[in-house]
Amino acid sequence: MVKKAISIILFLTLVWAIGCGGGKSNDLALAKQEFQERAYGKAEIRLERLLERQPQNLEARCLLAAAYNRQNKNEKLEAATKKLVELGNPSMDMLINITKSEKYLIEDMNKILTSIGKPAFEALVSALGSDVEYIRENAVLVMTNIGTPAAERLREALNSSNAFIKAGTAKALGNIGDKASMDLLTRNTKDEDASVRMESGIALYKMGDKTHVDDITSGLNASQIPVRRAAAIAIRDMVENPPAEPLLKAINDADIQVRASIIRSLGKVKDQRVVAPLLDSIGAKDSSIRNAATDALKEVGEIAVVPLIEIVKVEQDMVKLQKAIQALGDIGDKRAIAPLQKIYEETKQPLIKQAAAVALNKID
Repeated sequence: MVKKAISIILFLTLVWAIGCGGGKSNDLALAKQEFQERAYGKAEIRLERLLERQPQNLEARCLLAAAYNRQNKNEKLEAATKKLVELGNPSMDMLINITKSEKYLIEDMNKILTSIGKPAFEALVSALGSDVEYIRENAVLVMTNIGTPAAERLREALNSSNAFIKAGTAKALGNIGDKASMDLLTRNTKDEDASVRMESGIALYKMGDKTHVDDITSGLNASQIPVRRAAAIAIRDMVENPPAEPLLKAINDADIQVRASIIRSLGKVKDQRVVAPLLDSIGAKDSSIRNAATDALKEVGEIAVVPLIEIVKVEQDMVKLQKAIQALGDIGDKRAIAPLQKIYEETKQPLIKQAAAVALNKID
């Protein structure tokens, strides 16, 4: 009889633990699963019920706001966001923490943080100092989306002792176009950290100060891959008439993304020196390098025509030959017609014949 009573007590304790102690994590896990199954209505109901029992559960509140967002329930989303603001910095930290563990909710959390604005600034500045790159980039994105209202707090963060925060702050200010920060950014182009120097130079360039090309190109020499990538992308997308020397020195970077961006940047350099390395690159093993080199040769234009014609006359590597033919067609110089016609008539390789036909049609 005693054993039976003990068994009943243990069973009831287990049921209570599942319903009270274990229900929190179980309901949250199920709600996250429902998000991934796009069952947002079910997640909404589950989270609302959980919050009736546990009104201080910040994670559940953030997830509920996301459920409202997914369903375009804007009034409920506004009320949920207002409640998060009332709960203060811990809820702001939770919104950011969710982006670390639940990447499929990043856009939802970003929208909520952007709508919150100023009350989220401290958490966002802290996230700029994260040792996780995508968390830093996400904080930059949110601050950029908030825009001018965030500029004053970002200017203050330029004085941080944390290099990640200074670099991310510079990037956000450049995106916003906050010219009031230009003096501070100019000071930070002399910072001991390569990422701070480079992001400050990029920000200043975006705001119209074109004298900071050296600050950007110097990032190509950094030991950190993210710094080199950022520098290469900035040169590719933004810098007008980039200098040839630093690009040619960095063209064999070990990182494929850096190399591809540098090669595309060489297309903006109207200098005979860039033609040879671009011709080498159209035969690279990596397709992104080959494609970048082909596009760059098109942009270089006329000065690449004769070297390309020499290649199509003798090249045995089918991949490199195909890319050289494509580049000649893209450039559209009539000097390429005769050699391309010869290839079309004589080749037994279907892909090469097709490439020659496409190129000839472009020139005609």
